[in-house]
Amino acid sequence: MSTETIGDLLLRWLSERQSGSVTALREGVRGTARAYGIDTAEYADWDWVRELSSLGFLDADLRADRWSAAPLVLTRLPFSDGLALITGARPASVRAALGSAAADWLELLEIPGETRQGAVPLPATLMVQYDDAARLGELATRLGASYVPCAALQLGALLPRLQAGAEAAPPGGAGLDTVERYDLTARRFVPAGSHSEDGLYRWRGADHALLVRLLRKGRFSRTERETGIYLELASHSENAVRWRPETGPGRSRLGRLFVDRNAPLPPLHARAATLCTGLPPMRGNQGQTLAYDNVPNVLAEAIAASLLQDLQILPPVAAAPGRAL
Repeated sequence: MSTETIGDLLLRWLSERQSGSVTALREGVRGTARAYGIDTAEYADWDWVRELSSLGFLDADLRADRWSAAPLVLTRLPFSDGLALITGARPASVRAALGSAAADWLELLEIPGETRQGAVPLPATLMVQYDDAARLGELATRLGASYVPCAALQLGALLPRLQAGAEAAPPGGAGLDTVERYDLTARRFVPAGSHSEDGLYRWRGADHALLVRLLRKGRFSRTERETGIYLELASHSENAVRWRPETGPGRSRLGRLFVDRNAPLPPLHARAATLCTGLPPMRGNQGQTLAYDNVPNVLAEAIAASLLQDLQILPPVAAAPGRAL
């Protein structure tokens, strides 16, 4: 395996720690970035945590402020015979074992982690080339990993239909000065002069935590940012999920899933889409669109249905740029 990058180093660090508070993890990510002279944008640490969750390296409960390293897993990519993904925690012992196996018997592919201006670098993606899918379970055992036939499709079958959470208190006290409402046209939160109309709101609580709440008929409900955005989009019949089939022979059931960057997928949906390649989504339209490759139509439909969206099918485009799997 190649020399560790900053993204690999951070993944090893959290893998050794196993669990902790999201707040402390973000502080560690920011501190490491500063130590390596990386000029990060605001909320880059948040984005890094969310992307590692989507890539299957960790599980995070932002409401409880807790994270835990995900177990090591070997899983096939959807309809991509000959390629399997290794994801999950990657402590020093696992990294050493993979390096030893790659030098001896394992066909290991290492794709450098993505680096973007203002972002914290991501860990490398590890894939395995195989000839016989029936032997993947045995291969996983030799690596000390669990074998999941296709994590992306299995997650797709588990996606719940979105709904708001329990009833919550309206904004009050100093929080009244921080109230913002989600603007459907701009696809972002903007300052709100009042909080009496139905919509998606956020404000700072007494502990300065950012609270996101959905207002319907005078009743506020708890929700997460991503879930709340799609509930709000659905209430106005607004669409933010699109899918374009591939054009290669026998590839029409696979395609590229598009979502608006300001309407990001909830964590479980993002993981299902990301594990179709094991790579973070590409950014298009001047960074305003996220694109997930190798997504089967059945998974795209499941994601859209769970988000209360009607999946928009785009016409295929010959020779569209993408990633070869």
